[in-house]
Amino acid sequence: MKHFIVITLFLAASSLLAAEPERIAILLREPTQKALAEPLRTYMADVEARFPVKLRLIVRDWQTPAEVRAAIKSLHKESGVSGVILVGAMPMHPFFMHEHANPNPLYYEDFDLEFVDNNKDGVDDAYKGTPQLKIWVANIRACEKARDDDIPALRRFFAKTHDYYTSRVVPELRTLLFSTEVITADWPGTGEWFKRRGGARFSAPENVTLLEGKACTHKAALEAFQKHSYSLTCVALHSDETGHAMDDEDLFAHEIAAMKTGSLITISHGCFAANWNKTAHDNNGPNCGLSWVFGNHLGQAAVAQVRSGGVGFDDLIYERLRAGDYLGKAYLPCKQAHEIEHAPGDHVPGDIVSGILLIGNPFLELKPVKRAANAKAPRLVIRNAVYGDLANLAVVNVTQKVADWIEDSLTVAATAENFGDPANGIEKQLKVDYTLDGVDGTMTIEEGQLLKIGQ
Repeated sequence: MKHFIVITLFLAASSLLAAEPERIAILLREPTQKALAEPLRTYMADVEARFPVKLRLIVRDWQTPAEVRAAIKSLHKESGVSGVILVGAMPMHPFFMHEHANPNPLYYEDFDLEFVDNNKDGVDDAYKGTPQLKIWVANIRACEKARDDDIPALRRFFAKTHDYYTSRVVPELRTLLFSTEVITADWPGTGEWFKRRGGARFSAPENVTLLEGKACTHKAALEAFQKHSYSLTCVALHSDETGHAMDDEDLFAHEIAAMKTGSLITISHGCFAANWNKTAHDNNGPNCGLSWVFGNHLGQAAVAQVRSGGVGFDDLIYERLRAGDYLGKAYLPCKQAHEIEHAPGDHVPGDIVSGILLIGNPFLELKPVKRAANAKAPRLVIRNAVYGDLANLAVVNVTQKVADWIEDSLTVAATAENFGDPANGIEKQLKVDYTLDGVDGTMTIEEGQLLKIGQ
């Protein structure tokens, strides 16, 4: 009986610890807080009622990025803060990346990383060591200018977050992709790439719009948003701070801002799109990345790039959203995956991570849409799938990915490109346990082979 009591108390204590809300800090200047007092109260109440988080306002006369960084470090280490929202024209660390002194989110997300100014021009242009991100940071910033909050735009933004949380505005369960890449014999297209990464799982198949190749025109983009709103939009286009390069002409930031429908979440792979410093410097606003969030539409968040290099590992965002994380938490693994990633060209290992940032509301969820069963197709269930060195158990579980691809009629090849490389330098296999029309089975295929169940 004594053992039973001890175990019961231990389980109760564990449950209480598990229920502890995540601590999130909102940093802003005092004039900003006074101007937005009521919208902020509403926003905090809406978020805390819907997510397991506790929000805390930190209001100071912020003057320098170093002050903000020191506060974030203290909040994380002493109070356990796991996420930060910067509201208004908060100081941003300028970092010369590729072509311009850009806003640098990495300075806050890894507050221990040492930045250096090699050419002594007053702007850091390198860092020492390997980034190790500790927290996620979201930027609710409506204006490109360093000291301009644009209070009216922030009021409109918080009004639409409230409309969304109270279901006054509901985005359609639709997904949209832009890409000018042409489908060839060697390239099945960005649409298939997007599906394989999991981005199309938040809509029914008939509600996924893929504007690819010559179909990705300026007119088609505007028509897509005239007809519908979207829960998720993926922009896989060459870009800059002024807009996105469609097949025929650019879709400009001011056109995005003027849209009446919009996309709840936008993943922008285009280089430079969120570089509001460049926009302010050249006085050519509005900024492209900000326009997806602070325009006259329902858009609330964008993950975008301030320098060259795009946004890789967006599949991790989709994976975590599908698992139930809100956007801020889903965004962090995407950025962390870039800590040591090497991209071709001028990008050294870990470099691209310095430019990816989250704009807007981090407290958004997307739920996967269940596919309707095909009554004529064999009833196939993937129970388990692993890829790697099976003999030595150096494997990665790929059950969900294999099941998704089969359901979407995509080929499944046993390759590291598809599943990662859990056993570098060793020939790998894909082992799949399945049930087909009520009969259990197992299939193992070698590196490079295609999975063919029931054929």
